[in-house]
Amino acid sequence: MQTHTKILQHSCIVFLLLFQACAPLQDAINPYEENFKCKAKDDTGECIDTPTAYKKARYPEPESSTEQDVIDENKQAIQDNRYKVLTDLLEEPEKPMLQPPKILRVLLLPYKGEDDELFMTRYVYLKIEDSKWILTDLNEK
Repeated sequence: MQTHTKILQHSCIVFLLLFQACAPLQDAINPYEENFKCKAKDDTGECIDTPTAYKKARYPEPESSTEQDVIDENKQAIQDNRYKVLTDLLEEPEKPMLQPPKILRVLLLPYKGEDDELFMTRYVYLKIEDSKWILTDLNEK
């Protein structure tokens, strides 16, 4: 009976020593503090834990409907303005437009000439099609 008591006492002491030894082991595995206090300013971002930051980056919340409505209205206004400018151009034949010429850019790679001249890389520009007037009465007559 006395041996059982001594064994029980020794096992309790060993258990307590092992239990306290876990604290340095935890510090070795995770050396960072669990009570993280963010010191960032309000205008530099959010102070959130890693899993929450991952969820916000992976699955962003949609913008509020009012902001989206304002963005959609602005896009529609810009598109309407473009259509109005184009309509005005088409309705006023007095304002002719000049279509730019078609230019072909040719790359010439380096090569050696007949008298050991070296011609380096360069571009040559060729006019393929001349410019022409569009949106005029000239084509209609």
